[in-house]
Amino acid sequence: MPKIDASTIAEHRETIWKRLRDGFLQAVEEEGYGALTLASIARRAGIARNTIYNYAPTKDALLVAVVKSEAEPFVAALVEECARIDDPEDRLAHLVRRQLAVLVPGVHGLAVVNALENMLPEDVSAAIAACFEPVFAVVAGIVQQGIAAGNFRPVADVRRLVEMMVGVVHAARRSVVAGAPVDLIVAETTEFLLGGLRGREARRRAAAPRE
Repeated sequence: MPKIDASTIAEHRETIWKRLRDGFLQAVEEEGYGALTLASIARRAGIARNTIYNYAPTKDALLVAVVKSEAEPFVAALVEECARIDDPEDRLAHLVRRQLAVLVPGVHGLAVVNALENMLPEDVSAAIAACFEPVFAVVAGIVQQGIAAGNFRPVADVRRLVEMMVGVVHAARRSVVAGAPVDLIVAETTEFLLGGLRGREARRRAAAPRE
């Protein structure tokens, strides 16, 4: 029976999981996800390779588990923060800033997704996207509130629009990964999204000189 270096089995599992997570993130950073093996992850984590199977059966499953463990507290905090912001435009700006800031290269944790562009099977990409589903709900709520208040133009399909907005943020993430200043990309992305949500008439009113 393996030695338990903790007061309970649950604490032992959590300790091993943290080592496995850190070893995984280090391995991705140093080797790239495509070249990664469970053996190299185990070596960095200081555990036996077979131990990994207690947490995930494959490299892709381990990736999803790591992203989920990183995403859950971030998403929960972001949803709570957004709930405290009444103005939909301010809420959207906050959401964009927080999402891009957490994905800056060199930030340990969720920034691992930067190394995965066009590398994952569709089911793995879908599993990772599901980790952020509560954020999509926040964006949908922002759109619906802005439309109801008359700040945003009506749209035929809110979910489709949210998917388009997510695509814009993904493009912004690629700019951040390429080294563009985060503050600049946040400002440009927020203004682009709000411009599309307001519609042409609202943009004209916003741009008109005040008397």
